[in-house]
Amino acid sequence: MDINLEDINTFSKVAKPIIEPIVTTLIKPHISRLNQWLSKRDKKHKVEDNFWENKFTKYLETLYKDSLFVTTLVFPNSQTKLKDLYVPLTVIQANTHKRFKIDEFDYSIFDKYNKIIISDYAGMGKSTILKRITVSIIEQNKSIPILIELRKIDSGNSLLDEVFHQINPIDNSFDKELIYELLELGFFTILLDGFDEIPYDIQDKITVQLSDFIKKTGNNNFILTSRPESALSTFSSFQLFYIKPLEEKEAYYLIEKLDDLSKVKFGTNLIAEVKEKNTQVKEFLTNPFLVSLLYKSYTYNKDIPSKKITFYEEVYSCLFKHHDLSKEGFKRPKRSRLDIFDFEIILRDIAFETSKIGRVIYTKDEMISHITFAKSKNTRLNFKEQSFYEDLTTTVPIFAKEGVKIKWAHKSIQDFFAAKYISNHSRKEDIIEAIFHSGKYQYLNILDLLYELEYKIFRKIIIKSILEDFVSYYESQYQTKHELPQDLIDDRIALVFASRCCILKTEDEIGFDKARESFAKAIKVDGDDDDGFRVGATFHHSDPPYYAMNELTLNKQILKILRLKNEDLFIKKSSINYRPLFEHLNKFDFNIPYLIDDNLEEPYNKPEIFESINHELRNRLSEIRERKKLEYNLDYKKCKKQLYAIIKEMKLEAKDDLFSNI
Repeated sequence: MDINLEDINTFSKVAKPIIEPIVTTLIKPHISRLNQWLSKRDKKHKVEDNFWENKFTKYLETLYKDSLFVTTLVFPNSQTKLKDLYVPLTVIQANTHKRFKIDEFDYSIFDKYNKIIISDYAGMGKSTILKRITVSIIEQNKSIPILIELRKIDSGNSLLDEVFHQINPIDNSFDKELIYELLELGFFTILLDGFDEIPYDIQDKITVQLSDFIKKTGNNNFILTSRPESALSTFSSFQLFYIKPLEEKEAYYLIEKLDDLSKVKFGTNLIAEVKEKNTQVKEFLTNPFLVSLLYKSYTYNKDIPSKKITFYEEVYSCLFKHHDLSKEGFKRPKRSRLDIFDFEIILRDIAFETSKIGRVIYTKDEMISHITFAKSKNTRLNFKEQSFYEDLTTTVPIFAKEGVKIKWAHKSIQDFFAAKYISNHSRKEDIIEAIFHSGKYQYLNILDLLYELEYKIFRKIIIKSILEDFVSYYESQYQTKHELPQDLIDDRIALVFASRCCILKTEDEIGFDKARESFAKAIKVDGDDDDGFRVGATFHHSDPPYYAMNELTLNKQILKILRLKNEDLFIKKSSINYRPLFEHLNKFDFNIPYLIDDNLEEPYNKPEIFESINHELRNRLSEIRERKKLEYNLDYKKCKKQLYAIIKEMKLEAKDDLFSNI
C-alpha cells in the first residue's frame, strides 16, 4: 500500500480497508467474552455498541502508521517511508538452514516456530525487519501485532509497563489482569526488539520478567531480536534465525533507493567505484547499515574508506557540516558554538559513560546530567548544556528523538565515540585490558573498533593473551597415546578452546533450564559463580533426543573478529566423512552431561564418533554459516609463530632509547 506523507491527517480513512478485516475476523467472534470481562471489573460500566471494535481499530491504526515510517542517519531529521528504503532481507533458520524472505511476511513460519530469535550483528537490519513484519501482518489480516522496543525499559518502568503502554490506548481504564486475559485469546504476535539494548544493570531483572511474561502468554507468537549470544543463553525454547548478509546486487539496490530519496545523485558513481574496489569494501557491502554509511560518507567525501573507523569519522563530519541530504546541504548554526573537534570531545565522554551502564536511550534530565559531567572533565570548553542537548538532535543529529526521550541514532555510533574516548585516554592500555578481562559482551563492538584504532595495543594485550592461552591449551591436550588422526585432533582442540562444550542425551525434551543446570554441574559452576555463566544450546529432536551446549565467552567472539580481520592465525577445516551424531548416541548414557575434553575413555573421543562430534560442535559454534571466514579454526603453528613475534616486538620496544639524539 502506498501512503503519502500528506495523507497522514486522513490516515483513518486510508487505513480502514486494511484494518477492518482484522477486527472483523479476530475481535468480533469474542465480543461476548470481552464484554463479560468488563462487567466483572465494573458492574456499572455500560459497554457501548462497537466498543471493542473501535478501540482495537484505533490501536491498529496507530501501530500501522508508526510502522510505515522510519528515521535514518542518512536523513536524520525527517521520516522516510519504510518501503522507499527497505531491501527485502532473508532470515535463515540456524539448524535447518531454511530461508524466509521478509517482504510480504510468510506467516506460515509460525506453524513450525511460534517463538523466534532473530540474532545478528549491529546494522544487519533487525529493527527494520520487525517494522516490516508488523506492517505485513496487519496488511495480511493474520494477527494483532504488539511491537515493544526493549531499550525503552529502565529502572522506572518494567517490561509489563511497556506491553501495557502499547495496548492501553485501547482503553486507559484497562487493568493488567484484563490485558493478560486479552493475550490469552492467542491472536497476538508479540515483537520484542533489541534484547541486547536493555540497560546492563537491569538486564537480569528484565530477563526474569520477560521469561515470566512469555510463559503466561505462550499461546501467542513471539519474535525477539538481539545481537549474537545476548539472548541465546536464556531463551533456548526460541528457534534461532540469523540474517543473510546482503549480496552485492542487494547492496547496489539499497544505494539506488538512497539515491532516489536524496537530492544529491551520487549513486551511479558510487556503485561504479565500489565495483572497482570490491575487495576493499567487501565486508561493508554485506551490512545494510554500513552500506547506508558508505552512501552518507560518499556524499561528503568522494572516496571509499577501507576501514570501519574511517566510515564513522566521515559520517560524523558529514553530520556536523552537511547533515541533511534531503535539503540540499542545508546547515543550521550550532547552538553550543563548539567546533567539530571540541564537540566530539564531549561526545566521546558521553559515549564512554553511557556504554559502561549499557544504555542507549535517556530522558532529557539524564542526558543533561551526562553533558554536565563531560563538561566538568573538559573545563576549557565553554558552552551551555541545554544548547549542546539541542545540537544533538537537530544541528548535529547524532541522537534521535523518541517521544520525550532521546536515543543514539544507532548503537554502533555510541560504540564509535566510546572507542575514540578510549583511544585518546592517557590510560588507554589499562582501559582496554580491563574491558578485555571484564568478559562483558556489551564491549564487543568497541573492541572491534579498537582493533583498528589501537592495533598495537590490541595485539600486545588481547591477541597475545588469547594466543598464550591457546598454545598452552593445545600443548596440554591429547598427550596420551592414541590412534586419532592429528588433523581431527587439531580441529577438536580449536573448536573447544575458549568455549567448553557439552553433549546431553535425554529421553525427552527437558527444557533449557534443566539442561543448563546439568552443564553447570559438570563444570562445577554454582552459587555466585553461576551469574557469569552463559550457555548456548541446541535441542535435537532425534531418536533419542539430545542437547548440544557450549559456554558463551567474550574470547570466542573476539576470535570471530580476528577471523574477519584476516589475521593469519587460522586454518580452514571441513568435515566430509561423518555420520550424524544421533546414530552414535547409543554410546552415551541418558541424562549424563558429557563435557568434551581429552579423556580417551569417553565415547566422544572414540575414533568412530570423533568426526561426528567435531561436526556437531562446528554447527553449534558457527551460528553464521554463510560467512565462510567464520568456519576457520586456530592453527597451532601459526599461533605459536605469531606469539613469538609479538613477544619479540615487545622486547624491542622496551629497549627503545626514546630520548637519544633529541
